[in-house]
Amino acid sequence: MQFESGILVLVFLILALFIGALTRHVLKNTQIPYTVALLVIGICIGLAQRGDVFSGDTQMVGDTLALVADIEPHLFLFLFLPTLIFESAFAMEVHLFRRMFTQIAILAVPGLMLAIWLTAELLHMSVPEHWQWSWAMCLMFGALISATDPVAVVALLKEVSSRKRLETLIEGESLLNDGTAIVFFSLFYVWVLASSGGEGAMMASPLQAVGQFAGVVLVGLAIGLVLGGLCIIWIDRVFNDPMIEITLTIAAAYSAFFISESFHVSGVVAVVTLALVLASVGRTRISPEVAGFLHHFWEMMAHIANTCIFLLVGILVAIRVPLDDLQAWQTLGILYVGIMLIRATSITVFTPLLSRIGVGITFEKASVLCWGGLRGAVSLALALTVAASEAIPKEISDRMLFLCAGIVVLTILINGGTMGMLLKFLRLDSLPPAKQATVDKANQQVANTLQTMLPTMMDSPFLRGADWQQVKTQVKLGAMAQTDADAPIDQSDLDTAFLRRLLETERKHYWTQFEQGTLGKRATNLLVEAVELALDGEPCIGQRDSLLATWQVPGWLERMRGIAWLERTLLRLYFERLVVGYDVARGFIQAQEALESHIDTLSPNAQIATHVRQQVQDNMAQTIARINELQETFPDIVQALQSQAAIRLLLNRERAVIKEQLKLAVLDKPEASRLLEDVEKRMAALQQVSIFRQTEAAQLDQQIPWLHGVTQSTREQISSCQERGIYDVGQVLIRQGKALNKLGVIYRGSVREVVAGKQGNSQVVVRGPGETLGITALLTGSSALDYLAETPCEVVWIPVDKLKALMQEDPTLMYILCQQLAQR
Repeated sequence: MQFESGILVLVFLILALFIGALTRHVLKNTQIPYTVALLVIGICIGLAQRGDVFSGDTQMVGDTLALVADIEPHLFLFLFLPTLIFESAFAMEVHLFRRMFTQIAILAVPGLMLAIWLTAELLHMSVPEHWQWSWAMCLMFGALISATDPVAVVALLKEVSSRKRLETLIEGESLLNDGTAIVFFSLFYVWVLASSGGEGAMMASPLQAVGQFAGVVLVGLAIGLVLGGLCIIWIDRVFNDPMIEITLTIAAAYSAFFISESFHVSGVVAVVTLALVLASVGRTRISPEVAGFLHHFWEMMAHIANTCIFLLVGILVAIRVPLDDLQAWQTLGILYVGIMLIRATSITVFTPLLSRIGVGITFEKASVLCWGGLRGAVSLALALTVAASEAIPKEISDRMLFLCAGIVVLTILINGGTMGMLLKFLRLDSLPPAKQATVDKANQQVANTLQTMLPTMMDSPFLRGADWQQVKTQVKLGAMAQTDADAPIDQSDLDTAFLRRLLETERKHYWTQFEQGTLGKRATNLLVEAVELALDGEPCIGQRDSLLATWQVPGWLERMRGIAWLERTLLRLYFERLVVGYDVARGFIQAQEALESHIDTLSPNAQIATHVRQQVQDNMAQTIARINELQETFPDIVQALQSQAAIRLLLNRERAVIKEQLKLAVLDKPEASRLLEDVEKRMAALQQVSIFRQTEAAQLDQQIPWLHGVTQSTREQISSCQERGIYDVGQVLIRQGKALNKLGVIYRGSVREVVAGKQGNSQVVVRGPGETLGITALLTGSSALDYLAETPCEVVWIPVDKLKALMQEDPTLMYILCQQLAQR
């Protein structure tokens, strides 16, 4: 029976998923990497197909294997690469990637260039002369075989130890390495076609090659940024709709790759950029209810892609690669040893530089980086591209495919299969001792909690007859309470691990507040970034300078003050900054209170616990002072923010109760869905409420109390021409002697009026709400005094020219202003 190709592809996908599930189940509690096992299974299946095992009743399986073994290389890349690249970049710690970017870029660009050149030199010397490999072909093969795929290594690292910096270095280098390798492969591929007389192919000069490399990287970067920005804008307008938000990330990832490759620029760079934009700026734009599911979804997508890829690679290698060329086998052995040495050389050459920048690098981590340079899907897809080219002789392309496939198989089987032993030898298969000590402290707390439950459980009439000795043995209560007290640990390492654990707890608390709706998007970003900044290098619990900056007016905003057509926009920015500053302060206080409760549980000794507790209390005192300032000066803003937080908490609780009733079958699903939809509509509407619009609606009479006696027409005209400004503590409003064409009235807060004395002494008067500033401008056109913000304040400014015109029309206004002048 004959089946169409679409049905056969579906059969392969079904078989791959079944084989993957079975393999993962069998490998539980073993040290064999999942991807290595899949590759071996794929090779075995491919060899069986090569031996015509699948015939008769299993002919459909044979047809399926023949079809997938002949996969088009571009389809291979376009189908799997966006998923793998996006998931890897999206799951990375962005602050670590940012901090380690220089190290990653050195390994991925000059490091890769060195590896390509050395590999080409090795090939030029080692391949038999009758193979007729030109220098261009050697460089092309050097580029395609230098693309790394450390998925097995990273998976093992995540499984056996939590070493985020090493994982980020390996994954980050692989992501940029793939993009660089593809770009160089394209350049050398054109060179090969040009030297072979390929139609339309022209060899680029070295200067042109450098320009092309920069162009494809920068344009790919721009495409990723543009699509990332558009995706964030769209997602920001969606509230808790996983179907839309997840669909958008899938479409954006594949669009970035497809558009970039269509313009002949780096699709890898575009997808990496897109993922990093969504993982950094976009992390608070994604609905908190969706964020966890989104990460799990992409993990599942990457797992399915890896399952299909490694199975497919094994099948493809076993079916398509010629296995009867003895010289090819000898060359493969030389090449494998050579690229391992070349990988080590390219890292060793740059180690002196790598150890002095970023987070540094140790011998142990460099060793993992060298041995972890596995080759995978990208290399094989590029080799298949060569094999599909009619411009390159079939004998040459077949040998390239054989060598590439052989290196992919050997690196995955040998390097991937022995990585666990290397990690154990280098003592990287477990947590650092100081970090383990903090885990042991937490484990001890868990054990104590369980121990306190035992007496109550023993008295329960339903549990009284249990074999409690067996219960303790099965639960491992005794083992849980034991710690490794024999290993000597440096006290400074213990303190550092303790501080890092506290900062991780603090960061998690901000995300919890964001999920509960009590912390805004911008405030969450700022607070999380402050923690990540504190985590970089020596961890710091004390004063956060980056948070202090959010409470101050930035210089660029102050320099734009006075531009008439920007006044309203600037006022909105000032209000938003106040709102974010208060939100940051409130979220910070809540996190510090939570942090204080963990100090005794995690601290390695009483001295560091006392020191950290004092730092936390200092943080809280400083932040509470700022909150009090804002509450006194801008009570309406604080009230609006607190009202929003209270509404969101109640809506969260309402949603939780409805979900609980659905679980208990008190509500049917249709009824619960309607109720949940109503709650989420109100939540979405709450996000659209503008604090600026609420506070902007203040009455003019409240802003300028001395206008009560003037006519309605005067009040309306003043209202139409007034400007408002917000100032932070210590900020200069007016300088003595400077030209002044407007009169100020304090609406909120207080302003310090400084009168310079004859002998350098200064007289200070503090003005409050309703009092005027710069009243002498009506007579002299300049300020007779210095005015500085005593507290955060808001001032209403009225143009002097307008006031003078109104004074002619309204005698009451003239009388009031003359009184004001007389009082000064």
